[in-house]
Amino acid sequence: MAESASQIDNADLALIPGVGASGRVMAQFRRSGFDHALLRMHARQRPIIGICVGAQILFGKLYESECTGLNLIPGEVAPIPSGEFNNGWSDIQIDSTIKEGFDEKTKPLLLKTSAKTFYFNHGYQINTNAIMQESAFTSDKKRLLAYFLQNNLCGIQFHPEKSQSAGLTFIKNTMKHYGF
Repeated sequence: MAESASQIDNADLALIPGVGASGRVMAQFRRSGFDHALLRMHARQRPIIGICVGAQILFGKLYESECTGLNLIPGEVAPIPSGEFNNGWSDIQIDSTIKEGFDEKTKPLLLKTSAKTFYFNHGYQINTNAIMQESAFTSDKKRLLAYFLQNNLCGIQFHPEKSQSAGLTFIKNTMKHYGF
């Protein structure tokens, strides 16, 4: 666990946990210099994995607290329509659309498990048109982004630590993908 931003400068991987509100997380990151350390890490193409709020702050506009995230990926994080909250278990489906510039022979990269039900707890959704190496969405009518992989960035909207064996397998696949 990094206690100072300078410790991230030599890190091989960053894991941004998913607890809290995006505005408070970004305010603390800016006060402590973690925002610039993560930007430098991204420039070095080192893996950055964000869980829930950790995934949301990788984007630009954050409607929660009306603030700006790290802006590593174009997009916004807006309230789920009608003030809904996505809380509980949801099935996810990999997005099978062809992505230019990525080798489709390696799919799926992270969702290599027969269990495809994960635990979610969020009131904001990620909206992006960015091309992802791999992504999945909830299979319900809301169709919310569940996770994405874009080179050295991985965002996980669900909580793998609460998703039992499916979550553990997903984290193992993610770490293996990045060579850990």
